[in-house]
Amino acid sequence: MSTNQNKIRPVYRPVFINLMQIKLPVSAFISITHRLSGIYNFFVTLPLALYLLYFSTKSYNDFMFVYNMLNNPNLFSTFVTFSFLVYFYHLLTGFRHLLQDIHIGESLITSRLSSYLVLFIWILLFFVVMSGLYI
Repeated sequence: MSTNQNKIRPVYRPVFINLMQIKLPVSAFISITHRLSGIYNFFVTLPLALYLLYFSTKSYNDFMFVYNMLNNPNLFSTFVTFSFLVYFYHLLTGFRHLLQDIHIGESLITSRLSSYLVLFIWILLFFVVMSGLYI
């Protein structure tokens, strides 16, 4: 028998992880927010879109009510617009992930650049859509 079997090895693993101190790379941030936007889309945007579709197809007056509610800048139209912007963010990041699944943009540099490109396109879209709503 060897004497090494009786020694207790120390276990090096994190006991407390402070999530505010971890610096995530931008590609990890995009991946996490893609998942969060998918949850938001499933539980908020999809029921909202189905409700608006149902309500707007009931009658002409209901359609005009929905049309006027969404065209006037108020809290409801801002919420609906933001929900669909989250949906477009999910589409952009999903397209990025699909390209990586077919081995386009897998390297560290191109992954980082595509993450910044997705963020830039979405922020630009956000400002264009919100300025169109409020101007």
